[in-house]
Amino acid sequence: MKARLRPLALTLLVATALGTTTGCIRLPSPLGPDGMEAPLTAPGASAAPTPFATPDDSAGPLTGDDVDAAFAERERFFEEQQLPLDGTPLVAVTPAQKQFVAEQKDYAAQQGIEWTDRDESLSLALVADACETAILSYHHVDATTLQAHVATSPIFAQLVPADLQGTERANAEAPIASLMVYGTSFLCPDDADAWLAAYTEVYGG
Repeated sequence: MKARLRPLALTLLVATALGTTTGCIRLPSPLGPDGMEAPLTAPGASAAPTPFATPDDSAGPLTGDDVDAAFAERERFFEEQQLPLDGTPLVAVTPAQKQFVAEQKDYAAQQGIEWTDRDESLSLALVADACETAILSYHHVDATTLQAHVATSPIFAQLVPADLQGTERANAEAPIASLMVYGTSFLCPDDADAWLAAYTEVYGG
């Protein structure tokens, strides 16, 4: 049985990032038209065993303990990442976050895009949202997870014009999803390969 729970604690986190955002923003993306242009795994990132087995039809229904464990892991994630939920703009504080932001700033400069504090806050919120979704999906991330995540994400809803459909919408979503996927290699590296595979299936690579 596959399960995906839409995060509850994300509301304040995303509200901060979206507070002054209107329309479609050009976010720098490490994924180009030819696929990966930068290593997905953040240097020095250490792998840790996932506490959840992949939920599938053969695993049987999830229990209350499974759900409680997922929410407990989510709380640990927010504590470890030191992500405020009180409306404070997000700023990179951990070594992994700082490295992610530094690489995004460099990439933005290469593309002739001015990097702002708002970009930093928005990018961190975007990636934290993906990591949270992976946790609450019991670390089962595939194309369906990605599509559901994008369809219900308040960040994507704010950044992608609502009237876009089909190929135009996918083209608008892809660079945002690209940044999100790349960021997971820093904030939740154990889920990064699955996010990349899902991105490649949905948007191409």
